[in-house]
Amino acid sequence: MKTKKIRLKNGLRINVFDSAYMKGYKNPTTIIFIHGGAGSLLNWKYQLAYFARKYRTVAYDWRGCGKSDDATSYNFDDHYHDFLELIKLLKVPPKPILVAHCYGCLIARRYTSENEVGKFVNVSLGAHNGVGLFLRLLLSLPKIIKRPIYRYLITPQNPIFTKFFIASKKTPLHKIKESLTDVRLPSLDFFVALKTFRKKESLSWLERCQNKLLMISGREDKRVKPRVIRKIERFIPEAKIEIVQDAGHIIPFENPLDFNDLVEDFIEWKKEY
Repeated sequence: MKTKKIRLKNGLRINVFDSAYMKGYKNPTTIIFIHGGAGSLLNWKYQLAYFARKYRTVAYDWRGCGKSDDATSYNFDDHYHDFLELIKLLKVPPKPILVAHCYGCLIARRYTSENEVGKFVNVSLGAHNGVGLFLRLLLSLPKIIKRPIYRYLITPQNPIFTKFFIASKKTPLHKIKESLTDVRLPSLDFFVALKTFRKKESLSWLERCQNKLLMISGREDKRVKPRVIRKIERFIPEAKIEIVQDAGHIIPFENPLDFNDLVEDFIEWKKEY
């Protein structure tokens, strides 16, 4: 997969996949894939080539993730402004389609609240979710305890440990190993800054864009329970809600065929707004 590093005004180089580098498109529709915290654009490896056949497809590594540069600050506003500058440099047309996972949904959510989008696919993040319970507990600990936990539990990226916390019981272990191989685990400072993603905000954007929203959750996601998603469905009846079988938190990787079908059907779905 060919990527390119784009330098932002602050000097950081952000690693980007843009199918427009390799192919021209008559269709102006652009899909932007936003990975979650501690992930990389390779989290979308089973989506990028698939959707690039028909649409301009963009994905990128956050600062401190994948092949992008490390930084001295990793708060929510840093990541959000990187996103804004990046899509401007890439000359992404108005009303892009956003497909975001976990913490990436919060970046997409803010953009959706401030700008028009074509559609928004919210993957593995409930409307009220911010920092997960395990991470909140980790971040609340003093550094003398926090650093050893990070070094010996998270840094080794143990596939059995990872499968237990984020994947379906039916997801093959080799898939988990593959997903871990594809990412560069960020620094502890990056993880600590994820607490800045937990902000109280109005949910009025949900009602405003619900007819452009698809929420996808895994049946075995321990962070986002299907019953929570179903409660949200009562609040935004015009949104589409899908629960994917045999998937946990990393649905695009665990069950890419079903995931791609759901997203493609949603993109092609026509409705009078």
